[in-house]
Amino acid sequence: MARISIDEFSFPKYDDIDVINAWEWMMSFLSDADWEKRKNRIEQELIIEFRTTVPFSEPLTNGTLLVIKNDVISWYLYLIDTLINEPYKYEYFQGARVVPIFKRLGVDLHLIKGIEGINKRMTELLFKRQQEADALLFEILSASLWAKNGYQVSFIPEVNGEKTPDILAIKDKEKWFIECKRQSKTADYTYKETEKRQKMISYISKTLLEKNILLDIVFHVELEPLSDTYLKDLLENKLIFATAGKIVSNDEVDIHLEYLDMQSINKFSNEFCVKQHSPVLNNLIGGKPIDNKAFTCGMYGYSYRIGKGEINNLYISDIVKAYGVYWYCDAKESIWAKARGIKSQVIKASKQFKSEDTSFLHIGLETFDGPEVEKIRFEKILNSLDDFNPNDIKMKWIFCHFFQSYSPPDQDWVFDETVSMLSPFLNIKPPLIQNLMIVPNAGETSHEEFHWNKPLPY
Repeated sequence: MARISIDEFSFPKYDDIDVINAWEWMMSFLSDADWEKRKNRIEQELIIEFRTTVPFSEPLTNGTLLVIKNDVISWYLYLIDTLINEPYKYEYFQGARVVPIFKRLGVDLHLIKGIEGINKRMTELLFKRQQEADALLFEILSASLWAKNGYQVSFIPEVNGEKTPDILAIKDKEKWFIECKRQSKTADYTYKETEKRQKMISYISKTLLEKNILLDIVFHVELEPLSDTYLKDLLENKLIFATAGKIVSNDEVDIHLEYLDMQSINKFSNEFCVKQHSPVLNNLIGGKPIDNKAFTCGMYGYSYRIGKGEINNLYISDIVKAYGVYWYCDAKESIWAKARGIKSQVIKASKQFKSEDTSFLHIGLETFDGPEVEKIRFEKILNSLDDFNPNDIKMKWIFCHFFQSYSPPDQDWVFDETVSMLSPFLNIKPPLIQNLMIVPNAGETSHEEFHWNKPLPY
C-alpha cells in the first residue's frame, strides 16, 4: 500500500485554545512515561480495530463500534491528542462527543481549578476510575455550572463508604446538596439491534457492492425475531434486475433502492482527501447527513496511508465499487425499549441524601436514537415524578441535560443541548439562572424547545 509523508499535506494547525488548555491541564496530572504507556496501549488496540482485511472475509458485526472501554479517560485524552498533534489520525465520530466537553472545561478552567476537591476528583478519574470517565466528567461539569451561577462549590468526599451526594454548593444562606447521574451513551437494546442489522446486511453486502446500490430500509417490526438471512431471502432475486424506487413494501418492512453515482463519487475522491471511517466518506456514499439514522457502507478501491504506522490513517484515492444502507425501525416495541427513563437514577440519587438535605439532581442523557424515541423517553421522565414522594427527602429540582453531538463532513463537531427542569414542588424558583452545562450560554436552548425536534444543524 502506498504511504505518503504528512509533509506533503497542509493539515491546518489546531488552534482552539480552550480545548488545548483543558487537555494540557488534564495531562499535567500524568507523567510523560505514564502517558506514553497509555498511548501505546490504545494504539495497539486500534491497530487491530483498523486492520485491513480482504473484503467479506469476516462478518460486519466485527468492529462496528470504535471505542476503548477499559480506560475511557485515556481514550478521550488520546482523541484530543490526535486532534491537536496528529490530525490525520483523528477519529471524528467519537471526537464529536468528547471535544465539546473539553471546550467547556477550557472555557471554565479558572472556575474549575478553584473548586474544593477538584485535584482529588481528577486523581480518581485518571488513576482509579478510568472506566467511569463519562460520569466523573459530568460531575465536574455540574460543579462548574454551580460555580458559574455564583455558588461556592466543593466536592463532598466519601467517608468510610457512607452514601453521600457528589457536590455541596453554598451562596448566602442557601445550601444545596447535589447528586449527578450519567446514563450510559446508548441502551443495550440499541447495540443488540445494531448487531442484528449488521448480520442481515452481511448476507447481501457483496451483491450491493457489485451493483453500487444504496438502500433505505424502514422496519415496522422488531428485528430480533427475524432470521439473519431475512434481507437475503427477501431481496436476493429482486436485486438482480432492480430499478430505482420502492422495491418492497409490506407490514414488516419498506425498502427503497437507488444506484450510486460512481462518476461523481470518484471525481470527489480524486480531488480531495477522503478518510476511511469518516463523515466525509459516509456523506459521499449516502448523499445526505446520517446523524440520528443508522448507516452502513462499504467500498472497494485504492487506498494509501498518511504518515507512519497503521492507526486510523487510511485514505482513499479511487472508489471502484461502493454500497450504502440507511436503516430505521419504527416498531413501537423498539422505540419503547430504546426510550430509557430516569426512574432508576432518581431512586439511586434519593439514597445519597439525608432527609434534612435540600437536594438537587443533575441527570445527563445522550439523544442518539432520534426524535420518536426522545418523545417517548420524555414522557417516561415526566411519569417518573408520579412515583417520587418529595416528603421523603427535600429533592426540590431535577435537571435533565440532553446532549447531542453531530459529525458533519465539513466540521470537527457540532453540539446541542437541551435542559428540562423538573420539580415535584409548585411555584418555586430554580437556583440556577444559567442552566446549560456544555453549550455556551449565548446559544442557550429553551427547555421548551427540544433540539431533537429541530432540523439537523447542517
